[in-house]
Amino acid sequence: MKHMIPYWRKYQAQILLAFFFLFAGVILDLMLPAIVSRVIDNGVMENDITTVIRLGFVMLGVTVVGAGFAIGRCIISSRVSQQFGADLRLDLFAYINKFSFAALGSKETAGLITRMTNDTSQLVSFTNSLMRIFLRAPAILVGAIVLTVLLNPRLAIVLIGVVPIIAILMYISLKVTFPLFTKMQTALDKNNSVIREYLSGVRVVKAYNTFDQEVERFDMSNTNLAMVSIKAQRTVGIFFPIISFAVNMGLVVTLWLARGWIYDSTMQVGQIVAFLNYMMQISLALRMIFNVYQMFIRAKASAVRVGEILEEDVGDSTTHHPVLNHCKSMEHQCGGQPEGTRLSQDGDIFQNSMTLNNCIRFKNVTFTYPGGSNPVLTDISFDLPAREMLGILGSTGSGKTSLVQLIPAFYTPDRGCVMVGGKPTTELDTDVLRSSIAYVAQQNTIFYGTIADNIRMGKADATLEELEAAARKAGAYDFIMANPAGFDTIVGQKGVNLSGGQKQRIGIARALVRNAPILILDDCVSAVDVETEAGIMNAIMNDAATCIVITQRVSTVMNLKHILVLDNGKVAGLGDHQQLMETCEIYKEMFAVKYS
Repeated sequence: MKHMIPYWRKYQAQILLAFFFLFAGVILDLMLPAIVSRVIDNGVMENDITTVIRLGFVMLGVTVVGAGFAIGRCIISSRVSQQFGADLRLDLFAYINKFSFAALGSKETAGLITRMTNDTSQLVSFTNSLMRIFLRAPAILVGAIVLTVLLNPRLAIVLIGVVPIIAILMYISLKVTFPLFTKMQTALDKNNSVIREYLSGVRVVKAYNTFDQEVERFDMSNTNLAMVSIKAQRTVGIFFPIISFAVNMGLVVTLWLARGWIYDSTMQVGQIVAFLNYMMQISLALRMIFNVYQMFIRAKASAVRVGEILEEDVGDSTTHHPVLNHCKSMEHQCGGQPEGTRLSQDGDIFQNSMTLNNCIRFKNVTFTYPGGSNPVLTDISFDLPAREMLGILGSTGSGKTSLVQLIPAFYTPDRGCVMVGGKPTTELDTDVLRSSIAYVAQQNTIFYGTIADNIRMGKADATLEELEAAARKAGAYDFIMANPAGFDTIVGQKGVNLSGGQKQRIGIARALVRNAPILILDDCVSAVDVETEAGIMNAIMNDAATCIVITQRVSTVMNLKHILVLDNGKVAGLGDHQQLMETCEIYKEMFAVKYS
């Protein structure tokens, strides 16, 4: 619960006001049995109607004022708890957004969603109850016990026997049920994961007609969730009647003892009635405490799960990393930062007109994915001068995507140095670095919304003219304008109403509208025809950006001055087409396959 304290502290003034209303209401509620006792003993037993009426109006006034305090408390608790929930969800979303690829890879997407929804809702409910009944129940319990003892010390004998038994039962309940509710939330994670995977892959399921297998898989997950939930609720259900039985036995013992006390005139009827009222309040308070403990158990389990996210090492490459000192020691060797290159306040590191102002340099880079045992890249070295283009070829699994993901600092190399603009990426602020890179991933993501919205992800304030220019370069303008709504055409989630080639071209337009100094295209023209690909490549080559193109087609890069061939994570060849034809067997084989 320690992670929740800063959020509650933010609303401490409103929480304290709610607590004031709560305790004021408790005092008024505890006054009622004492007033009832006086009505019976001083009014009814003495046949004093005036006293009965007067005390009746006092009871009415106490009830009305108490209701006012209860309404105020409920209004404040509802507002604060919902604001707290909104703050927590926003912070969780923002924190998850900071996760590195490695940190995201270690978490299940469904688990993250459950933490932001179900677990947060549990904490919101607990916060609401905290101000409404969490402190109210103990206050009524303590107050009723104290007033009972003051009313008649002999009545405390019953309480001494009942209250400790109930306290022990609730402690046992807490210890037993907490692990069960934790398992229930984990089972909910798994259930959500199965649902999410099915919805994401529903086309594959229908194509391969595996609906029965998916139903069976969901049935197993759903049954497990039901069984864990039943076990948790059953355990709670066992303790609740036991506690109720203990309270009711206290009432029975009280009535049995009261019979003798009233008979020998050592206690008045009004005192017995007041004591029974206090016992009923104690019973109600204990029930409330038990219910709150259930909520507390679930909230504690949820708080632990939310805390796991907030305590997660985001793996931000702007933080200190072991490879950083190695990069610093190599900075002169790697070329260093050219004189005049600077990090300007507007976040652009590429303002200098020197040759290295947006160059890319790899020096003896070795990289292994977190949790992996074998390097995917080994001793990679190359220089890409500013405003020039590098083509990367290689078979599937050769490390092409892994290489370009080191440039925006999605990952940090184990050894060696990746430099952009003359400085190691580990020294650059990731926001500044990534804002200077336009990256088109291998798996293009299209979001629900208009085509214009999707392209503007590259540049939020892009004008219609800029959108059109980027779309023309990406070869997307014609099919966009073929729609009656043009750039305002709505595309479904993940671009379900677009072809693979159309999605790729929108992704390229998104990158081109950014007009970034560095452009990375990760095999993102595989679904377009050769003619469209040639038009896109010609448009890119006329730009001033430093560009890296990953492709499986030799024809795409054979006219470039810089071509890098990878094989099993190592450099198999580096140079232009003619040099590679003379020195690189893998390149010659790829060329022969294409043009044989």
